Amino acid sequence: MNTLSFTRRNALKSLAAGALTAGLARLGDARGPAPSPARPSLHVYPDYGWLRGFSMVPSWGARIEEAWWAYDGAGMREEAALARQVHANCIRLWIEFTAWMADPEKVTANFLDAVKAIGECGMKAMPCLFNRWHDSQWDYGGTYTETLFRDWKPQVAYVRELVTPLSGDDRVLIWDLCNEPQAHDLGSEVNQREFAWLKLVAETVRDCGARQPITIGTMNGKNIETFAPLVDVLCAHPYAHTRGELESLIGGYHAIRTAHRKSLLVNECIPGSLSDATRAQVARFYTELLSAAGLGWMGWALREGKAISTRRDRYDANGINREGFHPFFTKAGRLRDGLEFLTERPKLRAPWEKD
Repeated sequence: MNTLSFTRRNALKSLAAGALTAGLARLGDARGPAPSPARPSLHVYPDYGWLRGFSMVPSWGARIEEAWWAYDGAGMREEAALARQVHANCIRLWIEFTAWMADPEKVTANFLDAVKAIGECGMKAMPCLFNRWHDSQWDYGGTYTETLFRDWKPQVAYVRELVTPLSGDDRVLIWDLCNEPQAHDLGSEVNQREFAWLKLVAETVRDCGARQPITIGTMNGKNIETFAPLVDVLCAHPYAHTRGELESLIGGYHAIRTAHRKSLLVNECIPGSLSDATRAQVARFYTELLSAAGLGWMGWALREGKAISTRRDRYDANGINREGFHPFFTKAGRLRDGLEFLTERPKLRAPWEKD
């Protein structure tokens, strides 16, 4: 959830009014139907029950930018190898325009090496190109509301640089355009801008010739449905605290995917806890229920590190008892107590995995 205030919105409003009108004229009315998307031809699946992995900001980054400015190829391979200990088949890899713009050539090379590292471990990458979730105390960066009122051409260049060399690459499972855009409807100027911005991002990815499907890391309910016209595969981020609450969310996801006639996956989930035993208990019913529902699961987050929610002294409110300490592995690379069940061979295997 975006907890930052919009205190600068009024100051920007008069400057942005002309840009909003011109932008929506160029991109099409955000409230109207999206253009018919090109059909992806690589990694197209009707069901994602086999999906098993982690969302990650590499552990050495307190912010997304730092993860890429201080990129460590050996460290990336070490962390990817941790995921394989628990039979992961996909890593959702966070990157951001604000990291890339500092040194486009270097950061693009770092990103391509990270995808290579994931592939070397027998997994697929799910690049997440932008982040719209922000914490009010220990934020780890991304795209802010003010950005929606700026010139988007530099961001288009960023998307092209990252997507084009991987547009037909088997190592990329799916393109996640953005983590948790905030709009739940198109009833406000800000929400219309966010939709128009992601519409442009989606069009850019497709214009690059991407053969892989597109998703957006939406959360629940109306947030999923608002951005459904832009994606090939729907997405959800359940953080329910009990088995019954999760079952209720899954029922809602089934209704949404039936209504939109699109498959749905979960690429971020499982509420954290300062208690290893509690986290393990929650992880067990999450992995069981989401796999059985055909949605798969990608836990947040892979390893204890520097970013909020990956360190015990800077947890977020998105966990049990509002104590969102989320990593599966400790700083030393050890699986947290109680999660040993994840080392058992899963019944469902990814389509590309061989016995």
